[in-house]
Amino acid sequence: MNQAWKKQYAHYLRISLVFSLLLQTFGFVSAAGAEEGGSGVSPPAVSISFDVYSNISEANLAIGGGASTISLDSDVYRGDSGKSVKISGRTQPYNRLKIPQAFDGLDMQAGKHYNISMWAKVGASSSVTNGYFYLSVVTYPGTRGPSDPPYYSDPANYKFLVGQDGWTKLTLPYMATGSTLYGIAVEQIGSGSWTATVPVFNIDDVEVAEVPPPTSKRITFDNAASVQQANIGIGGGQPAWGLSLSNTVVHGVYGGKSLQVGKRTEHFNRIKINDAFTGLDVTPGTQYDVSVYAKVNAASTVKAGYFFISVIDIDGAVTGNLAYYNDRANYRTLVTDQDWVKITLPYTVGVDPLYGITVEQMPLPGYNDVVGDLYFDDVELVKTGVTTDIPPSRLPPKGMQIVLDGKPVVYLNAKPEVQNGVPFLQLPKTFAALRADVTWDELTQTATAVKNGRTSAIAVGESFAQVNGANVALAAPAYMKDGVPMIPASYVADALEATVSWNAEDKIVTIGSKKVNVIEVDTSEVEQEIWGFGATANGPVDDLMKIGTTPRQQILDRLFGMEEDQAGLSIVRLEVNPFRKDDPDPGNAVQSTILPEPGVWDFDTDIHQRWFADQAVSRNPAMRFAGSVWSPPAWMKDNGSEIRGGHLKPEYYDDFAEYLLTWAKTYKEDYGYDVRWLSIQNEPEAQMDYASAIYTGQEMSGVVSAVYDAFQTDGIDVGLGAPEGGHLGSTLKLLNQMDPAAIQKLDYIGTHFYTWNSYDVYNYDLRSFGKPLFMMEYSVSPPNDPLMNGALEVADQISAALEQGYSSYLYWLFVTKPTAETSSTRREALVNLTFDGSYVVNKRLYTMGQFSRFIRPGDRKVKAESGNSQVTVTAAKNTTTGKSVLVAANSSSEPVTVTINGMTGSAVSVYRTSDTENIAPIGLYATGGGSFAYTLPPKSVTTFVE
Repeated sequence: MNQAWKKQYAHYLRISLVFSLLLQTFGFVSAAGAEEGGSGVSPPAVSISFDVYSNISEANLAIGGGASTISLDSDVYRGDSGKSVKISGRTQPYNRLKIPQAFDGLDMQAGKHYNISMWAKVGASSSVTNGYFYLSVVTYPGTRGPSDPPYYSDPANYKFLVGQDGWTKLTLPYMATGSTLYGIAVEQIGSGSWTATVPVFNIDDVEVAEVPPPTSKRITFDNAASVQQANIGIGGGQPAWGLSLSNTVVHGVYGGKSLQVGKRTEHFNRIKINDAFTGLDVTPGTQYDVSVYAKVNAASTVKAGYFFISVIDIDGAVTGNLAYYNDRANYRTLVTDQDWVKITLPYTVGVDPLYGITVEQMPLPGYNDVVGDLYFDDVELVKTGVTTDIPPSRLPPKGMQIVLDGKPVVYLNAKPEVQNGVPFLQLPKTFAALRADVTWDELTQTATAVKNGRTSAIAVGESFAQVNGANVALAAPAYMKDGVPMIPASYVADALEATVSWNAEDKIVTIGSKKVNVIEVDTSEVEQEIWGFGATANGPVDDLMKIGTTPRQQILDRLFGMEEDQAGLSIVRLEVNPFRKDDPDPGNAVQSTILPEPGVWDFDTDIHQRWFADQAVSRNPAMRFAGSVWSPPAWMKDNGSEIRGGHLKPEYYDDFAEYLLTWAKTYKEDYGYDVRWLSIQNEPEAQMDYASAIYTGQEMSGVVSAVYDAFQTDGIDVGLGAPEGGHLGSTLKLLNQMDPAAIQKLDYIGTHFYTWNSYDVYNYDLRSFGKPLFMMEYSVSPPNDPLMNGALEVADQISAALEQGYSSYLYWLFVTKPTAETSSTRREALVNLTFDGSYVVNKRLYTMGQFSRFIRPGDRKVKAESGNSQVTVTAAKNTTTGKSVLVAANSSSEPVTVTINGMTGSAVSVYRTSDTENIAPIGLYATGGGSFAYTLPPKSVTTFVE
């Protein structure tokens, strides 16, 4: 801020505040103040005019969004005399004027409400006479970069038509978040008949005034272009693709849009209206009436059901006895297809946080069926009063947390706890997350850990531990809980030279691992065979088959090729299709079964997956294939449907075994695909509104035995796998329910890695079952990730999986074509097909390529350790040539120089993926006889090939 501006700004701020005090002294109270109880204290405000400035420099204004000119205009102003600011030479609507430091002198603590305003007029010399303008809050200084967030604005509701005939007031309500603010801006938006850029306009009399919080809020969907833009969430298994905006069925007489919610299969399928309380007074004790209008779709099979509102006061999923706040016993409403009805809930703000509201169905006698399709509109929250009777917290006491290198560690058993003031945590998961090798002696109840040449041992019940042979006093003796040893948190510092701190008030143990920038590769310690890396074909490859020849070939080359930025993926996962050709859903009909009726075989099916398999084999004749069943044919199931779960009937176990054997023989022998693996059922715990089936452990055992017998009798060389749960927790649960004799018949254990943070390989070690492990599906959250965050998540997960004995890693889909530009399915593929016929490659394909291009099927995993937790490593070698490969992923934002020991070749070829590189060849690098230093760039994955 220049000195002239500081002086003038302070002067006018003082005038504004003094004027406010005078108004208070002589009894002038704003309408808002009277409404809130007439305290007589007007909220502070800052008024900025431009009359006293001699030039633009003194006024401290700025431009943004491209070239334009600003000047002080003494010919055009608001009032009897003075000056305004003239903006001229505009060529784009986003050519904007910025007023920095507009909030200086005001208390911008989180929750305070402000009304921002300025007056605007189109210049007389402007060739365009009218245009819509709006205000924004500038949230960061300087020029907006590609990764910077947008300014805060609400042009959907606060845009104003400005013309040449007179001054127009532009306004914007704003609730402070507590973050630093840098000013306000004004710019144009094309709307209605006024889309041309106004080249000249003037502004005057800027004001930022604190106002009381609003006493009501109405949420409609009229101005939203998509469900995502409407800020609608889902819960309870509600399918995202069942949500849409309707402009034909709306509440009220003024038109607009409503929210249509379809594909409902469960009462608890719910919608979430996120941030419903944002902008309102959420002081504990404030009372509201919350309401929403609803109507059942006339096309819904079920025409009526009871619905109720809940307030979301839990951050995350509803679990166990912990539910959102509601009073459905007294406030539930029968919704029918006859007319709109109002669902209500009185609510008193308590001490728990507020995240929004939900609406869901409640089964009652006579109305037990699920309403499949209905509409919602006109959400309203109205303040009704204030009470001193504040509801107590409904949330359980905050549990103890362990934060390791900035990431929370999730414990599913033997959770951390405090004993006599000493924080304890379990040893196995903690030390595994710190990448230490741990052995357990059941006889002596002693755990021994080795990392970076440091050996430590701790015995249950002892007051001392041993570190490198020396006694170390413990804060308290270790003890057993849930079958594992619990150790004092401070022991982690002794055993692994980590930094450990304890925040007793917040119950947080913070651990910082010692960063030893050394990577040790030991090719003499040979571990599991690597089967390969890949993804799933399924229905979306039908879209790939139909796009233009050039992009289609480019995508296929990038997936399976072995040159330049091609990933060299080596496994294709195929869906064993369940549907009939006459299914009314075209997407289902494409995925038709070879056995639509008992004894009726139809092999003119699966054209899309077979085409894709042929394309993969043409680029890699050694391509391997894995099959997964999504559902048996409908006629074999107790619900008579391919979707929504249902169980395979016991009387059809042998028919199902013959069905899988026929599929495997056809694809392996007739089509020539190297089908190596076949999984009994995809996610057998999940009842979904797509192809799915449910198995108990007992049922899975029976089916495994039937299929095993059929395959053994035939002699077909295809590995049989199960149970392929959606996450490691469900996989382990089913394995524990299965007959051990049936598990022994499996050639591998298949699983998915969803909900990775909770159900990760350090909590669930499936190696105890003595079978090869196959990770068959996972997808990360960020859509169309052009940078390395999601890609590094995949790289770190691959590293963890191989470290824990897995032989392969498959991403979810090779390609997908989202149903909408904002669809969540954009996160689900390695390559996203777009609506204009082009495609977007997600960076995670290239990080997978850093493994799959250079660690080939048949290679063996070898031991590799990293002393830096932010650098994960994987090593493998070709047992024929003896040549090794090392993959190192640096997830930190800084370069890390590491010493790499154990690669025996005289030189290595280096390849790298980063924000700006895609499996880029860096060149040859001398190893110096088995030990060399190398700098890993920030957020990168680097592969070293002997």
